Amino acid sequence: MHFPSLFSLAMCLFSAAIYGQKQPMKFGKIPAEDLAMTVYSLDTSAAAVVLCDYGEITFEDTRTKGLGINFYRHKRIKLLKPSGFHEGDISISFYDKDRTEYVKGLKAVVTAPNGTETEVSKKDFFEEKVNDYWSRIRFTCPNLQAGAVIEYSYEIVSDRIFALPDWYFQEDIPVRWSEIRMGIPEWFNYVFLSEGGPFKISEQATENKQMNISGTGFPVKLTTYRFAEENLPALKKEPYITTMDDYYKSLRMQLSSVRYPNTPPQEVMSTWPEVAKQLLQSHEFGEQFQKKRFYDKAWKAVEADLSGLTATEKADKIYQFVCVNLQAEDGWGKWVRESLNDCFEKKSGRRNELNLLLIALMQEAGIEAHPVLVSTRDHGKMFDLYPFLDQFNHVLALAVPDGKPVLMDAGNPFRPLGYPGEYALNGAGWVVDKDNPQWISINPPSGSETYFLKMELATDGSLSGTVSMSSDGYSAVDEREQLHGSDDGGPLKKRLMKRFPDARVDSLSYSNEEELTKPLKAVATCHLANMATVNGDFIYMAPALLGSFQENPFKLEKREYPVDFPHPFKERVILQVAVPEGYAVEELPEPINLSLPNEGGSFKFQMEQQGMGIQLVSTVQINQLHHSPEEYIGLRNFFDQVAEKMGEQLVLKRIP
Repeated sequence: MHFPSLFSLAMCLFSAAIYGQKQPMKFGKIPAEDLAMTVYSLDTSAAAVVLCDYGEITFEDTRTKGLGINFYRHKRIKLLKPSGFHEGDISISFYDKDRTEYVKGLKAVVTAPNGTETEVSKKDFFEEKVNDYWSRIRFTCPNLQAGAVIEYSYEIVSDRIFALPDWYFQEDIPVRWSEIRMGIPEWFNYVFLSEGGPFKISEQATENKQMNISGTGFPVKLTTYRFAEENLPALKKEPYITTMDDYYKSLRMQLSSVRYPNTPPQEVMSTWPEVAKQLLQSHEFGEQFQKKRFYDKAWKAVEADLSGLTATEKADKIYQFVCVNLQAEDGWGKWVRESLNDCFEKKSGRRNELNLLLIALMQEAGIEAHPVLVSTRDHGKMFDLYPFLDQFNHVLALAVPDGKPVLMDAGNPFRPLGYPGEYALNGAGWVVDKDNPQWISINPPSGSETYFLKMELATDGSLSGTVSMSSDGYSAVDEREQLHGSDDGGPLKKRLMKRFPDARVDSLSYSNEEELTKPLKAVATCHLANMATVNGDFIYMAPALLGSFQENPFKLEKREYPVDFPHPFKERVILQVAVPEGYAVEELPEPINLSLPNEGGSFKFQMEQQGMGIQLVSTVQINQLHHSPEEYIGLRNFFDQVAEKMGEQLVLKRIP
């Protein structure tokens, strides 16, 4: 598992040496050279650039809740091309549960290249709930044009001292300057996690101060910190990645312990066994699946169907019961909002609630089952060194029927037992077990897709025949989701029409739609026009008609972050083509057999003449899920050769 740099500091707060320094910019005072800029010299392709992003974290008396945090941010963005205008859509998130945080002092201005200013009106600031815990303020900057500068600032007042705001120095556009300053009283000991290596500027200073809390003055040693970066390149997202937040240069801070004056130290950052104990005792978590009154209505509905079944059969029956009878609501979480019975009665719940209901029913049926906390792929990586609960945003169910562990993730009626949602395939999970809390690897099953095309090539370059598709594993889950409720021919017809816009599909049928443990199959009869080029006595055709890698998905020459496939996959294309009468094979693409190191993947391409026809068998397979930046060039070259081979043509010649 990858870990960011770590430094644990017994911290302290403000210092004239650092906070006495001038801020890197003043609101509204934009240098003339920034207004005149038309191209960013360090990245001439950039559509926008962060000129400066500045933040301050200070500890202040909240008067009602004791010591709290004030987070001030001031950001300035230069627009260079219309393709960068989306940077004017601003979103500010804050933790809104029980009014823990609120935003104040928000202002935003757009300055045109000629210096004309347009202020964003307060009526254009829209506050909305994201989920039970988070809200955000959104606004769109007006009068955007190439050369304009967007500038905004705000403060977030918070009593969440256990986690200071994360700071991202890097973005998907270039950043000229990014800086965060903070001061922390000596009473607090934080663990700092940094991503991306050492900072260009890293300063620290201390001094003695007097701090007022609830009207009482306390002497305190304060330490200030200043971290800054300049000229950071854009880090753009490419396919097969979890979340870019994992790889931007950043700083994250979590409270470890507290020691107030005249009191003994108090550990805030617990141990994994202690966290497991607390979770299992929590009303919003452990009590829900350990106390029958919270799930008894669901149990009564399924109990009779379990009579006489083996443990494995019971597990599958319970899983199907929950998936079929309860729909997944939007949003992620760890906690149960009301009760599992409430979810059952309204026939819906968040995915974590459905999975906790699975655990309750499994345990009631005599099957060992435990929650597994995970972070979804778009939520970010997990750190097993420190028990940060906020690193998790979802719960899977781990059951052990007949001694065989199986992961379950309810909420999708097309996903069989043992197939967590792709969003949850993030490498690992933490099992909440009173006796043996532990990290486990999540090694998902594979997905496979096989296409079999039996076609006849006409002298006008068209193909006629059948296209068969067989999807298994995760691929079948995707295809069944697309097929459900589809009235336009489902995934196979969509794929054919997207690849061959002039295709005519005469018939189409599917089988095994409801049998989730079997491959989903489809057969289409079709006519594909203009599939070959006729030039005099010759016919030219690229035989790799279907497949996902006609183009290399990896475009960057160098990638600064890993490639992370969610699960293994295999794609196979078999093509049998009858050569038109009067023609003979002149040339066929050469076979190829490629392998990635350590059996990480392979590509096989074989084409041969069989009587009056031609057969192609092409297979792309990926076994290794995580590829480091150092392995990227080899992986990119692998897919370069796949795409190149897929584009090669066979040549037929008229027989004299």
